[in-house]
Amino acid sequence: MMKLHENPLPEASQMEPDKLKDMPQPAQKSTVTVPVVPAPTSRFSFPSLTKTPPNELYRKLLPAILFVLTFVTVMTMLLIYMDTVALGAQQFRLNMSRDYELARIPAESATLVAYVRQLHLAPRPPKSPPPAPSITDRVEVLDKLYGEIYNGTFVEFMPRGGREPTTAYLETARGWRGVVVRAAPRDFLALRGTASALHACLSPTTHPREVSYQEPESSGVSFSSRVLCLPLYTVLLAADAVTADYALIAGDSAPAALTHLPFNEPSVRLQVIEFRSTDMSARNRTTEFLLGKNYTVAAEFRDGVMYALKKSLP
Repeated sequence: MMKLHENPLPEASQMEPDKLKDMPQPAQKSTVTVPVVPAPTSRFSFPSLTKTPPNELYRKLLPAILFVLTFVTVMTMLLIYMDTVALGAQQFRLNMSRDYELARIPAESATLVAYVRQLHLAPRPPKSPPPAPSITDRVEVLDKLYGEIYNGTFVEFMPRGGREPTTAYLETARGWRGVVVRAAPRDFLALRGTASALHACLSPTTHPREVSYQEPESSGVSFSSRVLCLPLYTVLLAADAVTADYALIAGDSAPAALTHLPFNEPSVRLQVIEFRSTDMSARNRTTEFLLGKNYTVAAEFRDGVMYALKKSLP
Protein backbone atom coordinates (compact mmCIF):
# COMPACT_ATOMS: atom_id res chain seq x y z
CA MET A 1 0.00 0.00 0.00
CA MET A 2 1.08 3.45 -0.69
CA LYS A 3 1.51 5.65 2.30
CA LEU A 4 0.37 9.14 2.00
CA HIS A 5 2.63 11.49 3.76
CA GLU A 6 0.96 14.61 4.78
CA ASN A 7 3.01 17.61 5.27
CA PRO A 8 2.24 19.05 8.62
CA LEU A 9 1.47 22.75 8.82
CA PRO A 10 4.34 24.74 10.03
CA GLU A 11 3.88 26.00 13.49
CA ALA A 12 3.28 29.61 13.97
CA SER A 13 6.53 30.10 15.72
CA GLN A 14 8.35 28.70 12.76
CA MET A 15 6.58 30.84 10.21
CA GLU A 16 8.26 33.87 9.02
CA PRO A 17 7.09 37.20 10.28
CA ASP A 18 6.19 38.39 6.85
CA LYS A 19 3.92 35.48 6.26
CA LEU A 20 2.21 36.09 9.55
CA LYS A 21 1.42 39.60 8.48
CA ASP A 22 -0.06 38.37 5.26
CA MET A 23 -2.42 35.97 7.00
CA PRO A 24 -5.92 37.32 7.70
CA GLN A 25 -6.42 38.37 11.28
CA PRO A 26 -9.73 37.68 13.17
CA ALA A 27 -12.04 40.65 13.51
CA GLN A 28 -11.95 42.30 16.88
CA LYS A 29 -15.22 42.40 18.78
CA SER A 30 -16.48 45.94 19.47
CA THR A 31 -17.92 46.63 22.89
CA VAL A 32 -21.26 48.55 22.91
CA THR A 33 -22.37 50.11 26.17
CA VAL A 34 -26.16 49.80 26.68
CA PRO A 35 -27.62 52.28 29.19
CA VAL A 36 -29.52 50.60 31.98
CA VAL A 37 -33.07 51.92 32.27
CA PRO A 38 -34.52 51.43 35.73
CA ALA A 39 -37.72 49.43 35.82
CA PRO A 40 -40.86 51.53 36.46
CA THR A 41 -41.99 51.35 40.02
CA SER A 42 -45.64 51.53 41.16
CA ARG A 43 -46.86 54.44 43.20
CA PHE A 44 -47.74 52.22 46.12
CA SER A 45 -45.12 49.71 47.10
CA PHE A 46 -45.57 46.95 49.57
CA PRO A 47 -42.89 46.58 52.16
CA SER A 48 -40.75 43.54 52.15
CA LEU A 49 -41.98 41.43 55.01
CA THR A 50 -38.96 39.18 55.12
CA LYS A 51 -36.17 41.70 55.34
CA THR A 52 -37.92 44.51 57.34
CA PRO A 53 -37.30 44.73 61.07
CA PRO A 54 -40.42 44.30 63.27
CA ASN A 55 -40.62 47.94 64.39
CA GLU A 56 -40.21 49.20 60.85
CA LEU A 57 -42.81 46.69 59.65
CA TYR A 58 -45.36 47.87 62.18
CA ARG A 59 -44.74 51.48 61.24
CA LYS A 60 -45.34 50.73 57.58
CA LEU A 61 -48.45 48.64 58.19
CA LEU A 62 -50.07 51.05 60.67
CA PRO A 63 -51.70 53.38 58.03
CA ALA A 64 -53.24 50.40 56.25
CA ILE A 65 -54.58 48.96 59.49
CA LEU A 66 -56.03 52.31 60.52
CA PHE A 67 -57.71 52.69 57.14
CA VAL A 68 -59.32 49.25 57.39
CA LEU A 69 -60.53 49.90 60.93
CA THR A 70 -61.97 53.29 59.94
CA PHE A 71 -63.70 51.84 56.90
CA VAL A 72 -65.26 49.01 58.90
CA THR A 73 -66.43 51.43 61.62
CA VAL A 74 -68.02 53.83 59.13
CA MET A 75 -69.77 51.05 57.23
CA THR A 76 -71.08 49.54 60.45
CA MET A 77 -72.49 52.88 61.60
CA LEU A 78 -74.04 53.44 58.17
CA LEU A 79 -75.74 50.03 58.23
CA ILE A 80 -77.07 50.64 61.75
CA TYR A 81 -78.40 54.05 60.70
CA MET A 82 -80.12 52.63 57.62
CA ASP A 83 -81.73 49.88 59.68
CA THR A 84 -82.92 52.44 62.25
CA VAL A 85 -84.41 54.66 59.54
CA ALA A 86 -86.13 51.71 57.90
CA LEU A 87 -87.63 50.58 61.22
CA GLY A 88 -88.78 54.13 61.95
CA ALA A 89 -90.45 54.43 58.56
CA GLN A 90 -92.14 51.07 59.03
CA GLN A 91 -93.39 52.08 62.48
CA PHE A 92 -94.62 55.41 61.10
CA ARG A 93 -96.61 53.67 58.36
CA LEU A 94 -98.01 51.29 60.95
CA ASN A 95 -99.05 54.17 63.21
CA MET A 96 -100.66 55.96 60.28
CA SER A 97 -102.81 52.94 59.47
CA ARG A 98 -103.83 51.90 62.98
CA ASP A 99 -106.72 53.26 65.04
CA TYR A 100 -106.12 53.92 68.71
CA GLU A 101 -108.87 53.69 71.30
CA LEU A 102 -108.12 56.06 74.20
CA ALA A 103 -110.52 54.19 76.42
CA ARG A 104 -109.02 55.40 79.69
CA ILE A 105 -109.97 59.02 78.98
CA PRO A 106 -113.67 59.72 79.62
CA ALA A 107 -115.57 62.29 77.64
CA GLU A 108 -116.00 64.58 80.66
CA SER A 109 -112.29 64.51 81.58
CA ALA A 110 -111.23 67.98 82.73
CA THR A 111 -107.77 67.46 81.24
CA LEU A 112 -109.20 66.47 77.86
CA VAL A 113 -111.60 69.41 77.86
CA ALA A 114 -108.77 71.84 78.71
CA TYR A 115 -106.58 70.30 76.04
CA VAL A 116 -109.23 70.77 73.36
CA ARG A 117 -110.16 74.26 74.53
CA GLN A 118 -106.64 75.66 74.81
CA LEU A 119 -104.84 73.95 71.94
CA HIS A 120 -107.48 73.17 69.31
CA LEU A 121 -110.29 75.68 69.55
CA ALA A 122 -109.41 78.91 67.78
CA PRO A 123 -111.34 81.30 65.51
CA ARG A 124 -110.29 81.66 61.90
CA PRO A 125 -111.33 85.18 60.93
CA PRO A 126 -111.80 85.88 57.21
CA LYS A 127 -109.29 88.04 55.36
CA SER A 128 -112.11 90.19 54.03
CA PRO A 129 -115.71 90.56 55.24
CA PRO A 130 -117.81 87.79 53.68
CA PRO A 131 -121.03 88.65 51.84
CA ALA A 132 -124.18 88.65 53.92
CA PRO A 133 -125.78 85.16 53.68
CA SER A 134 -129.44 84.71 52.95
CA ILE A 135 -131.96 83.28 55.36
CA THR A 136 -132.47 79.52 55.06
CA ASP A 137 -135.40 77.19 55.55
CA ARG A 138 -133.84 75.99 58.83
CA VAL A 139 -133.75 79.55 60.16
CA GLU A 140 -137.40 79.95 59.22
CA VAL A 141 -138.28 76.84 61.24
CA LEU A 142 -136.38 78.22 64.24
CA ASP A 143 -138.20 81.53 63.92
CA LYS A 144 -141.55 79.75 63.87
CA LEU A 145 -140.67 77.77 66.98
CA TYR A 146 -139.01 80.45 69.13
CA GLY A 147 -139.17 83.72 67.26
CA GLU A 148 -136.05 85.57 66.17
CA ILE A 149 -133.24 84.71 68.58
CA TYR A 150 -130.15 86.90 68.82
CA ASN A 151 -126.79 86.14 70.44
CA GLY A 152 -127.54 82.44 70.54
CA THR A 153 -125.15 79.48 70.58
CA PHE A 154 -124.67 76.83 67.92
CA VAL A 155 -122.58 73.69 67.34
CA GLU A 156 -121.82 72.55 63.80
CA PHE A 157 -120.25 69.08 63.75
CA MET A 158 -119.82 67.68 60.22
CA PRO A 159 -117.23 65.37 58.65
CA ARG A 160 -116.62 67.52 55.56
CA GLY A 161 -117.88 70.44 53.54
CA GLY A 162 -117.85 74.20 53.81
CA ARG A 163 -119.73 76.44 56.18
CA GLU A 164 -123.37 75.60 56.65
CA PRO A 165 -125.54 78.51 55.39
CA THR A 166 -127.85 78.27 58.41
CA THR A 167 -125.14 78.78 61.04
CA ALA A 168 -123.37 81.31 58.81
CA TYR A 169 -126.54 83.40 58.68
CA LEU A 170 -127.14 83.14 62.44
CA GLU A 171 -123.52 84.13 63.08
CA THR A 172 -123.45 87.07 60.67
CA ALA A 173 -126.98 88.47 60.89
CA ARG A 174 -127.91 87.72 64.49
CA GLY A 175 -124.64 87.62 66.38
CA TRP A 176 -124.61 83.95 67.31
CA ARG A 177 -121.40 82.35 68.56
CA GLY A 178 -120.38 78.73 68.40
CA VAL A 179 -117.94 76.12 67.15
CA VAL A 180 -117.52 74.61 63.69
CA VAL A 181 -115.95 71.13 63.53
CA ARG A 182 -114.58 69.42 60.42
CA ALA A 183 -112.72 66.15 60.02
CA ALA A 184 -111.44 66.77 56.48
CA PRO A 185 -108.16 68.73 56.79
CA ARG A 186 -108.69 70.93 53.74
CA ASP A 187 -112.26 71.79 54.69
CA PHE A 188 -111.05 72.68 58.18
CA LEU A 189 -108.38 75.02 56.79
CA ALA A 190 -110.99 76.66 54.58
CA LEU A 191 -113.25 77.56 57.53
CA ARG A 192 -113.61 81.29 58.04
CA GLY A 193 -115.74 83.28 60.44
CA THR A 194 -116.02 84.49 64.01
CA ALA A 195 -116.90 81.01 65.28
CA SER A 196 -114.19 78.80 66.73
CA ALA A 197 -112.88 76.09 64.42
CA LEU A 198 -111.93 72.57 65.47
CA HIS A 199 -110.21 69.84 63.44
CA ALA A 200 -111.75 66.63 64.72
CA CYS A 201 -114.14 63.84 63.87
CA LEU A 202 -117.09 62.60 65.88
CA SER A 203 -116.38 59.65 68.13
CA PRO A 204 -119.14 57.02 68.34
CA THR A 205 -117.95 56.06 71.84
CA THR A 206 -117.65 57.71 75.25
CA HIS A 207 -113.89 58.18 74.86
CA PRO A 208 -111.65 59.84 72.26
CA ARG A 209 -110.03 57.97 69.42
CA GLU A 210 -107.19 58.59 66.97
CA VAL A 211 -107.88 57.32 63.46
CA SER A 212 -106.66 57.62 59.89
CA TYR A 213 -108.81 59.84 57.72
CA GLN A 214 -108.89 59.21 53.98
CA GLU A 215 -109.68 62.32 52.00
CA PRO A 216 -110.31 61.62 48.29
CA GLU A 217 -108.55 63.80 45.72
CA SER A 218 -109.98 65.00 42.43
CA SER A 219 -107.50 62.75 40.58
CA GLY A 220 -108.81 59.68 42.37
CA VAL A 221 -105.86 59.38 44.80
CA SER A 222 -106.79 59.54 48.49
CA PHE A 223 -104.91 61.70 50.99
CA SER A 224 -104.40 60.10 54.40
CA SER A 225 -104.02 62.04 57.64
CA ARG A 226 -104.42 61.48 61.36
CA VAL A 227 -107.54 62.89 63.02
CA LEU A 228 -108.57 62.99 66.67
CA CYS A 229 -112.15 61.81 67.16
CA LEU A 230 -113.85 63.45 70.13
CA PRO A 231 -117.10 62.61 71.88
CA LEU A 232 -119.88 65.12 71.36
CA TYR A 233 -120.01 65.83 75.08
CA THR A 234 -116.31 66.76 75.13
CA VAL A 235 -116.79 69.30 72.35
CA LEU A 236 -119.83 70.80 74.08
CA LEU A 237 -117.86 71.23 77.30
CA ALA A 238 -114.80 72.69 75.55
CA ALA A 239 -116.91 75.19 73.60
CA ASP A 240 -119.17 76.10 76.55
CA ALA A 241 -122.10 74.96 74.46
CA VAL A 242 -123.84 72.36 76.65
CA THR A 243 -126.93 74.58 76.47
CA ALA A 244 -126.65 75.32 72.75
CA ASP A 245 -129.71 76.69 71.00
CA TYR A 246 -128.96 74.79 67.79
CA ALA A 247 -126.78 71.68 67.32
CA LEU A 248 -126.14 70.38 63.83
CA ILE A 249 -124.44 66.97 63.56
CA ALA A 250 -123.79 64.74 60.57
CA GLY A 251 -121.87 61.62 59.62
CA ASP A 252 -122.11 57.91 60.22
CA SER A 253 -121.05 58.26 63.86
CA ALA A 254 -123.75 60.80 64.76
CA PRO A 255 -126.51 58.35 65.87
CA ALA A 256 -124.12 56.48 68.18
CA ALA A 257 -122.62 59.74 69.47
CA LEU A 258 -126.06 61.03 70.48
CA THR A 259 -126.75 57.90 72.53
CA HIS A 260 -123.68 58.67 74.71
CA LEU A 261 -124.75 62.24 75.45
CA PRO A 262 -125.86 62.55 79.13
CA PHE A 263 -129.36 63.94 78.57
CA ASN A 264 -130.19 63.23 82.21
CA GLU A 265 -127.65 65.84 83.35
CA PRO A 266 -129.43 69.10 84.25
CA SER A 267 -126.57 71.09 82.72
CA VAL A 268 -127.05 69.48 79.27
CA ARG A 269 -129.85 71.21 77.41
CA LEU A 270 -129.71 71.24 73.61
CA GLN A 271 -132.74 73.19 72.49
CA VAL A 272 -132.77 72.07 68.83
CA ILE A 273 -130.88 69.11 67.33
CA GLU A 274 -130.65 68.54 63.60
CA PHE A 275 -129.37 65.25 62.26
CA ARG A 276 -128.10 65.76 58.70
CA SER A 277 -128.39 62.50 56.75
CA THR A 278 -130.12 60.91 53.79
CA ASP A 279 -129.94 57.40 55.28
CA MET A 280 -133.53 56.62 56.23
CA SER A 281 -132.52 53.78 58.53
CA ALA A 282 -130.18 56.04 60.51
CA ARG A 283 -132.82 58.78 60.61
CA ASN A 284 -135.44 56.39 61.96
CA ARG A 285 -133.10 55.11 64.69
CA THR A 286 -132.20 58.66 65.69
CA THR A 287 -135.86 59.72 65.75
CA GLU A 288 -136.80 56.79 67.93
CA PHE A 289 -134.00 57.54 70.37
CA LEU A 290 -134.66 61.29 70.65
CA LEU A 291 -138.38 60.80 71.06
CA GLY A 292 -137.53 58.86 74.21
CA LYS A 293 -135.42 61.80 75.43
CA ASN A 294 -138.32 64.28 75.43
CA TYR A 295 -137.75 65.59 71.90
CA THR A 296 -140.23 65.99 69.11
CA VAL A 297 -139.82 66.18 65.35
CA ALA A 298 -139.94 69.87 64.46
CA ALA A 299 -139.33 69.58 60.73
CA GLU A 300 -138.17 67.09 58.13
CA PHE A 301 -136.03 67.97 55.12
CA ARG A 302 -134.75 66.06 52.15
CA ASP A 303 -131.31 65.74 53.76
CA GLY A 304 -132.10 65.80 57.46
CA VAL A 305 -134.48 65.94 60.43
CA MET A 306 -134.81 68.71 63.00
CA TYR A 307 -135.82 67.86 66.59
CA ALA A 308 -136.95 70.30 69.27
CA LEU A 309 -136.86 69.82 73.04
CA LYS A 310 -140.46 69.73 74.23
CA LYS A 311 -139.91 71.69 77.44
CA SER A 312 -138.13 74.43 75.51
CA LEU A 313 -141.09 75.07 73.23
CA PRO A 314 -143.20 78.09 74.10
